[in-house]
Amino acid sequence: MRRLLPMVLAVATLGWVTVAPADDPEVPEKYIKVDEGKATLDRKKPVTLIDVRPKAQYDIVHIRGAASIPLTVLPSRLAEVPRQNLVVLY
Repeated sequence: MRRLLPMVLAVATLGWVTVAPADDPEVPEKYIKVDEGKATLDRKKPVTLIDVRPKAQYDIVHIRGAASIPLTVLPSRLAEVPRQNLVVLY
């Protein structure tokens, strides 16, 4: 019984400890309407466009200047996304 109590306490303590998140820090997100996106482009604001559809769909048609980063691989390719401009995912 003397050995069991410290072990139970250790396991209980470890249950409260969590690992720090390893992914990127949170970034503010905002959903915009198509009209808002177009207005931003019309004002010549610097915008990075990311087409998150599968590559086959991107190859058929996409917005000129948009990068293709499919949603399924986006988390592993976040380093490719410039952070100085507004980023629009579509």
